[in-house]
Amino acid sequence: MHRVDKYGGVINRRSLLQMLSCSAMVCGGVKHAMALDWPVELVKPAAISPLAPTGLFNNIALVGNRLIAAGERGRIMLSDDSGASWRQAPCPVSATLISCRFISEKIGWISGQMGVVLKTTDGGEGWTRVLDGFTAANAMVAEAKSDAAKPNVVATPASYVTAPTELQNAQFFVSSGAANPLLTILPISDTHVITFGAFGLALQSLDGGGTWQGIAANVPDPNGLHIYSALQASGAVIIVGEQGLIMRGSPGTVLSTIQSPFSGSLFGLLAIAPGTQLAFGLQGAVLLSPDDGRTWQSVTPATSSGILAGLVLKDQRIVLGDEGGNLLVSADGGHNFKLLPGTLPVTALAQAPDQSIILGTPIGLHRLPIQALARSA
Repeated sequence: MHRVDKYGGVINRRSLLQMLSCSAMVCGGVKHAMALDWPVELVKPAAISPLAPTGLFNNIALVGNRLIAAGERGRIMLSDDSGASWRQAPCPVSATLISCRFISEKIGWISGQMGVVLKTTDGGEGWTRVLDGFTAANAMVAEAKSDAAKPNVVATPASYVTAPTELQNAQFFVSSGAANPLLTILPISDTHVITFGAFGLALQSLDGGGTWQGIAANVPDPNGLHIYSALQASGAVIIVGEQGLIMRGSPGTVLSTIQSPFSGSLFGLLAIAPGTQLAFGLQGAVLLSPDDGRTWQSVTPATSSGILAGLVLKDQRIVLGDEGGNLLVSADGGHNFKLLPGTLPVTALAQAPDQSIILGTPIGLHRLPIQALARSA
């Protein structure tokens, strides 16, 4: 699938996805791939290596006093000393991992390439694969066929998402095999988790990852835009993605499209205060919502580089990291940012228990003393 992008002519959307993530059953009549057809990344566990901390990391979560980083080749790193040292957790896949979220100190989820979703119930020590791209595609087809059999399917403001289009989109996922990544994961409760991804992939599990259902009918995305990030705010789900896509609504209902002041891709979301959210993306775009995602305003950019990661510090300052290696720091709720120059693209951010900043980059995990942020003033 190709499109004309306002930032660079004709681009391959799958190549963009790769850049960002590197910056035996029948269901609905579609045959599940046999083991021999599976990409090696789905069946080969991540290699345990002393060099693992030096690779690309896309997300870092702070869970209690533990840091958990997810990255390329199925690498999951744990630190219990504020990032001074790291150890590798076993992982059942070697696909690149993208999004890491926890609902408690024990239960967490990771999504990534090849339609992978992993689950832990012991704080990140062990992980189980609970979803893959083949199962995800079959679930999307099953949903589409079920919707097609209903009269007046999706009789909502999203009614233009007709059953034939939904089925055609689902069949695209089947024809792609396990090629499409799940770019963000959002736990709602211990048992309810939602994941979104490339070309409008949208699935949920209501039983802790045991079974999965497609929920494309709840995400009116007829152009199959990539969904890059999601969060829950005041009971509502907010998602952002390609071409300025912003949607919100209650879990389990049809999400409404929200007018966006930015037409480029939005890569991330932060809850920066009760009722207030921040989105960031291409060309240094920063958007603020003062009303739980119902309306959004643009902030004057402090960088022209794409912003890939964000963090709210314990002192309520906001830190963003861009593909040029810069950190952007705001002390006024995201209205103004000061620049702290750097060199390595910042792909993930977290604050350690000792207050230091942990940066994910294409060449590993790095610690930055909190005092270094004062240089942005």
